[in-house]
Amino acid sequence: MAHLALFLLGRFQVELDGEPVVAFESDKVRALLAYLAVEADRPHRREKLAGLLWPERSEQDARRNLRYALSNLRAVIGDRAVGDDQCAASPSFLLVSRRTIQFNSASDAWVDVTAFAKLLAASSPDTSDLEQAVALYQGEFLEGFFCGDSVAFEEWMLLKQEQLGRQARSALYQLAAMYERRGEYESALPHIWRQVKLEPWQEEARRQLMRVLALSGQRVGALAQYDAYRKALAEELGVEPTRATTELYERIRAGEFDPKQGESQPAIPEVVGATPLGIDTPAPEPRPFARQHSTKRRWLFVWGLPVLVAVAFFLASWAGFFKKAPSELPVMPSPAGTAGLPEGGLVVDVCDRWRPRPTGDETPPQICVGDAWGYNVLTVTDNLEFSGIGRLGWSPDGQQIVFEAEPNQGGRRIYVINVDGSNLRWLTEGEEYNSGPAWSPDGQWIAFVRWTDLWLVRPDGTDAHELLATGKLPAREVVWSPDSQRIVFLRAASEAGFSRDEVWVVDRDGSDPRLLYFLERPTSAEVKLAWSPDGQQVGCFFLSWSEGSGLLIDADGGGEPQTVEEVPVWWFPDHWPLWGEAE
Repeated sequence: MAHLALFLLGRFQVELDGEPVVAFESDKVRALLAYLAVEADRPHRREKLAGLLWPERSEQDARRNLRYALSNLRAVIGDRAVGDDQCAASPSFLLVSRRTIQFNSASDAWVDVTAFAKLLAASSPDTSDLEQAVALYQGEFLEGFFCGDSVAFEEWMLLKQEQLGRQARSALYQLAAMYERRGEYESALPHIWRQVKLEPWQEEARRQLMRVLALSGQRVGALAQYDAYRKALAEELGVEPTRATTELYERIRAGEFDPKQGESQPAIPEVVGATPLGIDTPAPEPRPFARQHSTKRRWLFVWGLPVLVAVAFFLASWAGFFKKAPSELPVMPSPAGTAGLPEGGLVVDVCDRWRPRPTGDETPPQICVGDAWGYNVLTVTDNLEFSGIGRLGWSPDGQQIVFEAEPNQGGRRIYVINVDGSNLRWLTEGEEYNSGPAWSPDGQWIAFVRWTDLWLVRPDGTDAHELLATGKLPAREVVWSPDSQRIVFLRAASEAGFSRDEVWVVDRDGSDPRLLYFLERPTSAEVKLAWSPDGQQVGCFFLSWSEGSGLLIDADGGGEPQTVEEVPVWWFPDHWPLWGEAE
């Protein structure tokens, strides 16, 4: 029996029997699956689904598009019809009739959103339930997902993002409070830091952070938290912290903080809104099959302004704090660097990283360079027309940028552009799916993944050839060794809720592929790889607060891995100069 797994908390990801499903014809097909899976408690009439996803088409065209999308969806998830509503999967993943469509909750399917809600819906969730729940929350619901002209779907998605984000923050607070009451401060801190990252302006989380830092012996860090927060509030909103926060600060500063007094023993809050999804947040009614410009403007006003204020405050308070955080404070790990950035170092990424766009802004993404704090950000491009831009990296001399992008013609290609925004050119063409480009330190080759296999191409686009066939498990996170003679990469195999990444290394000529290590992690938690400057170790960095650390693995496969708090920023290919600290 086929097993289907949907990961919607974070980037959209689907797996069938542990292998990624990538053959969706469009984002509308992905949106249809996400909507049906989350709103699985009831059947949905076809005309409403058509209006939800294609509101600006005629009813006839919208229903025809729904038929095509449904056909593609059933094919790619192994639920293809054989006869009149007979499905290959048994029981089928979708319950389809002439009038309605419903996700079959009784099928062999697992949805992270549903698992997350069930864990939080327990009458008295314990630390085990809450740890599992917050581990599932790998990012906001359908992070980075955009569904074209469907305002109604975007409204539904935003409501779910807010609801699930609120539940995650409440669960993190509750979990940290449990650990605080037990005196397990080191266990509480990662969950508090994550709260602050998710919503920096939440004062309850700030007070909880100040308390636990003080209780764990980091008094200077607790005071610095208040100073950074007060400054951010004043600069961005022109307000001061609440009296409760200021009083806690004064007590810590005066040395009068008593762990036995009420402030350090918080009442454990209930998890907010932890009811099965699909029941407490009804989907918005689809628009009529006509243009709704006034509705779009109203939607942008209602949602866009709060989101812009929130994002601006997040960037200012978060970046400002870590730029000046004293050594006593725990460092929030980040592969692009929030600590130890060398003098003159630059990071390349999409501009949205530093300049979040207003909600509803449909302009194509562009490329920027800047430091990790968001200061001195320079725009490299302003006229790219790609629907999406993926992994970016530097040429060894820092004069060019390599990246992956989706052109309008379909597929995903590898591109190179000068750092001044000139001379854009593609290295791959056609409708193949190419991803994860990495420039060799000697400047001779660019490695990338085509579908699942490892390929090489010259920087001028010549001599493209397959280096290593990786089988059904796709390669990803490709990184060159400092001497340009080896490549390390990941192969991912996963089951519902859990993944086991294989760290592999192969010589530049495709010989001697070797398995270095198995990495076990929560499914969909991102892993970054990097070489040490001397080429003796491979750093594996977990972008997951449930892990909270990285590993250093011997590049020859021997010895036991070392656990580290962070992998230095200048080891990663999106930083230039690479290994700048060592130089």
